[in-house]
Amino acid sequence: MSASNRSEATPVKTNSSSVLIIPIYTAAIFLSAALLFAVQPMFTKMVLPRFGGSPSVWSVAMVFFQGILLLGYAYADILTRFVRGPLALLIHLAVMLGGAVFLPVAIAKGWGLPPSDREQLFLLGLFSVSIGFPFFALSANGPLLQAWFARSGLAQAENPYFLYAASNIGSLLALFAYPFAAEPFSTLSFQGSIWRSGYYLLIALIALCGGLVFFRREGKAVLPRAQSTEAAPAFGRMGYWVALAFVPSALMIAATTHITADVAAAPFLWVLPLSLYLISFILVFSQRRFVREASWIKLQPFLLALLVLTLALEIRTWLTIDVALHLLTFFVTAMICHGLMAATRPQAAYLTRFYFCMSLGGVLGGIFSGLIAPRVFSWIAEYPLLVVAAALARPGLGWPKQNEARLVVMLVALVVIVALPGLHQGFSVIPPYNWIVWGAVVALVACAVSVRNFPLRLAVLFAAVFVVTRTYPPNA
Repeated sequence: MSASNRSEATPVKTNSSSVLIIPIYTAAIFLSAALLFAVQPMFTKMVLPRFGGSPSVWSVAMVFFQGILLLGYAYADILTRFVRGPLALLIHLAVMLGGAVFLPVAIAKGWGLPPSDREQLFLLGLFSVSIGFPFFALSANGPLLQAWFARSGLAQAENPYFLYAASNIGSLLALFAYPFAAEPFSTLSFQGSIWRSGYYLLIALIALCGGLVFFRREGKAVLPRAQSTEAAPAFGRMGYWVALAFVPSALMIAATTHITADVAAAPFLWVLPLSLYLISFILVFSQRRFVREASWIKLQPFLLALLVLTLALEIRTWLTIDVALHLLTFFVTAMICHGLMAATRPQAAYLTRFYFCMSLGGVLGGIFSGLIAPRVFSWIAEYPLLVVAAALARPGLGWPKQNEARLVVMLVALVVIVALPGLHQGFSVIPPYNWIVWGAVVALVACAVSVRNFPLRLAVLFAAVFVVTRTYPPNA
């Protein structure tokens, strides 16, 4: 082994600076995530009065912030791949300082009332000019700091993904702190001042993080040799990450829409699905395993079956039970999808590319459920579609073999034959004959549970339930 290889493979000896690396990196990532999540409701609240509290402001804000987050992850990936050493630190500090020019957080001057026919474009422009650059700078910190930490030479640098748990803890605390502490007890001006101070502190922490890694005495900041020689992720693997990120992101918005529109329009109810979404990331990227992945996989088909029955037959029980079923099913699905992502994540050499794929899937999911579905469907059709997608996202999905393909084709053909008369006539089943539809639904769901280890069959049977009940509404 050459001297250069030995220097790459040997962990850094413990000294005063190396002892500080983990807490300082954790603090920087935590603070960055908290600022990132706090500014979203804070700035949106500034904009809302101009639009009369229109719900469309929240939808556009969500898409804007997810889009800028994706750009930040792309920037982090490019910077990590093409810039090495202290130059990367200087470039990112310049980006962070550029974001500071737009502080304090406020609506940019010159933006009056929006034109009635281009309100969404106006909002995107307003958000971009007012808060776009600081948000972009913050978005890159999570993956970028983890990539730098992977070059620290510490033993923990072999798996820097545990820092992503710290990022999501910061996001989770900011999510609850803003509506329950910051908003009721402080003005927007005071919130902006605190946020600006946090941003300046973060710049100092980032400079310290970079200095501890890129200017350390022990040698150059390099990846462990085993990680630096790993092959780049193939497009199929990256597409798999995008798909796994898409399902929970889209399902979260669809479940939130269904709960707030059809179950209970309680204030702050939207916080619960989003908090569960963040908690799933914390758990799957944590260094400790609190619940085995197999437990979630075994539980999910039964929860999906109950949810399918509830949605298809419009069953209503106590409010608490209804909301709990929707939230628990979503959480278990998020744990499975995010767990599969964590299990197939690359080593640190391609960490930023992994996060870019994760962000891309999240953005596409948000666009589908938040923007496309409300315009395309006259009802919340995206929810049943995503329940079927959740069944497909289970482990073991693959190209069907000949026998399974024949079985699936026969089932699809049977459902089409049964549904065609109802689609043509457009009638509903009335009592006392609606028991036929109820019986068919229960039989299909029972069959689905019996083949729960085959994701394609499970998804097709659930889809058949929704097609049958949409064609022949038993409760109409």
